[in-house]
Order: sequence, then C-alpha cells, then structure tokens
Amino acid sequence: MTNERYKMRDFARVHGFKIEKHSCFGSYAGYRVHIRYRPLGNPSCLLTVVTNTKGKDKELEKYLERHKKELKLSAYGVVGIGLMVSPQLYTNVFRQLEEILDKIVGYLRKNNFPDGEVCPYCGKGLEADRTEMLESGIPFAAHEVCFERALAAARQKEAAEQGRKDHLLRGILGALLAGVVAAAVFAVLFLWWEFGALAALVGAMLGGWLYGKFGGKNTLFRVVFVFFSTLILQLAVYGICLCLQAPPAESIGEVLAGIGGRLREEVGFRVLFILNIVFIVVLDMAGTIYNFISYRRERARIFLLVRRAEPSEGC
Repeated sequence: MTNERYKMRDFARVHGFKIEKHSCFGSYAGYRVHIRYRPLGNPSCLLTVVTNTKGKDKELEKYLERHKKELKLSAYGVVGIGLMVSPQLYTNVFRQLEEILDKIVGYLRKNNFPDGEVCPYCGKGLEADRTEMLESGIPFAAHEVCFERALAAARQKEAAEQGRKDHLLRGILGALLAGVVAAAVFAVLFLWWEFGALAALVGAMLGGWLYGKFGGKNTLFRVVFVFFSTLILQLAVYGICLCLQAPPAESIGEVLAGIGGRLREEVGFRVLFILNIVFIVVLDMAGTIYNFISYRRERARIFLLVRRAEPSEGC
C-alpha cells in the first residue's frame, strides 16, 4: 500500500479502530485514542490520547513543547482526560499520524502514564466498575462515580451559562464597532481596486466575535443583528464612496443622477457596481452562516457532551 492511498479507513483497519464521520477511535498500544480529521476544518486534525495526567501535567506539557517541531504540532494542550494535539499535516496524513502516535505513546509508556485500563479522572484501575462514556465526543472508560461527577459538573456549567446576564446593549455596541471597522476596510479596498466587498466578511465575523466579547450572549438576535448591521453599513459606505468618486456637483441629486448615468452608459462601471453589491450580500451571508453554526453549537445542551456511550461507540 502506497503512502498516498493510506487513508483513514486504511489506518482504522490496520489498528482495529472504529470509524465515524470525520473521525476514528480505538486502542493504540493500550491507550484510548481518538482522531478527528477534516481537511477544511479548524484545526484540520485533532488527536486525543486518553490518560490520567495528575501530578505529571506540567511534565507532559514540557515534553510537547520541546518536541512540537518534531511532532509537527500547531497547538497542544493537557486536558482533564489526557492530551490533545493538533498536528499540521498536508500529505500522507495517516502515515505521519502513526509516527506521531508512536512517539507520544512511547513517551507516555516510558514515563508510566496509565493506559486505557485506568480511569482518566481518578487514576485508579477500572476492573469491573467501568462505564463506557464520551466527553466532548471522545470515547473512553471511567468509573461510574467519576462519570456521574463529570456529568454533574457539565450540568452545573450549563446552568451557569444559562443564568449569565445578557448585556444586550454592550453586545450591540461591539457589533457596531466591528461594522465601522469593516466599513473603513471597504473604503480602503475601494480606493485601491474599486472593489471593497471583501470587507463584508470581515464585518460579519468580527461583529459576531465582538458582540460576545462586549458581553452579549450567543443568541439568534446576535446572528440577525450582525447580519443586518454589517449589510447596512457596507451599503452605506459604498454609497458614500461612489458619491466621493463622482465629479463635483451643486446638489446631491446631481451627484446621484451622474452615478445613474454612468450605470447606464459605462459597462465596466456597471459590472463593478453589480459585483460589489452581490459580493457584499454573499460574503455577509457567509459570515452569518458561520455565526449561526456557532450559535447552534453553543445552544446544544452542554451536559450532552458528557454522556454514556452507545454500544457502537465503545471500544
């Protein structure tokens, strides 16, 4: 089998992993491992190795930091159930993942990090008292009491989020600030190329982010407000740019009449006008889709991220 043809399904078959959409999981040298791979995802690859890190988390972080170039890591972290790393891979992905896993698992084994037969929460052997579960989509086994404790913590987190005050006006201010920034970007791009619609994507995505940073909750209102505020400000700054570009006139009516005349008579001007309008709407919608996906994800009940595994989800 050549490297080029070694895909996720081949990796899963060789190592006895189960496959789900964009992911596979199983036991690798005794450690529970989960791999999520989406070429267009952010990150595109996320590798999780489940182990109890209590008392050794700093040591493990130092290992990952020292070897991040060798392991091709763009990001890494030691979390409650083990370690998560994001290798930056472009070709022969699963061949390289095998090499990375061999090195990480070799380090864990050499330094006595417990494998899949130990509860990652408490560090004690599972024996008969084990529950197959998932946390954030990662399947592994834990003690029943540890599972219940993790579930209760997730429910408490959900309750705290639902009880958090929604600073609506501050969120609106953040979205408007993003809209003003995007309007300035539009003006600069328009002066350079007479095409500034790319700024609409900036406005929509930055607007959603600043809305939350200023204290607004991730609600459907946030998604809708950011879309319309971005659209209105982009169209407004485009109109202003067109007026400033027009020849001097005695009244705004004459300026608008001149713009209308150019639309009728100049094909190039008309094409650029249509492209700017169309792409303002399309890119604003693209950013809004991103905001809506974020909204849907966060609206999912948090405690569902900690749940018992179905028979098909266990190792």
